[in-house]
Amino acid sequence: MGQTLNPTDAEGYIQLGKAYRELGEYENALDAFQGALALDDQHEHAYNNLGLVYIDLGLYPLAIDMFLAALEFGPGNPAFYNNLGYAYDMTDRFEEALTAFRNAVESDPTFVDAYNNMADAHLQREMYQEAIQYYETALEMEAGDADVYFNLGLAYEETSEFLRAIQSYEKGLSLDDSDAEAYYRVAEAYRKNGDTLMMRRYLEIFVERARDVPYLQERVRTAEEMID
Repeated sequence: MGQTLNPTDAEGYIQLGKAYRELGEYENALDAFQGALALDDQHEHAYNNLGLVYIDLGLYPLAIDMFLAALEFGPGNPAFYNNLGYAYDMTDRFEEALTAFRNAVESDPTFVDAYNNMADAHLQREMYQEAIQYYETALEMEAGDADVYFNLGLAYEETSEFLRAIQSYEKGLSLDDSDAEAYYRVAEAYRKNGDTLMMRRYLEIFVERARDVPYLQERVRTAEEMID
């Protein structure tokens, strides 16, 4: 842990806690962040980092309390609002989550993570048009990663915009071709769009990549039947 092994100030404890969190040593991380608060009980980043550890542990109500405390001492911080929104969403407090995400982008209109989290929250609730809107807004500001394109593809597929779904899935695969299940999704989109040749090509790749993945075996059998 270098110089943070024996921290003497709040910042040192925070750096130590972050290092422990990176290692997955959550109890030690909690101790370190609480050590920071023992020295400075108004340190917004200590509360925020405690909240992140509680999210890692699935303790979302505790995380909410920490993010609210972070905002009390660091009002207007878009990252704190975004983290609060995520914790609310994970406890199915959808409207409160949306309010927090909106506060994040009001504080910083370029805060891409909040748009993506709003999109994810709508996608999970099968509110596909809203999800598309927020994913597209995020992608206008930042190129995005593969998961964003895969999720956008799913939203387009669910709204029967199959060509757009194909484009999104293929963009995602161009960024990360390691997700075997994505090949099945793009094959399905091609099938729905009436292109059986491309469907078969992607199904063949899917079967090759997913053959030894336990949770995909049912889809592998389905793909093999479709190819035959």
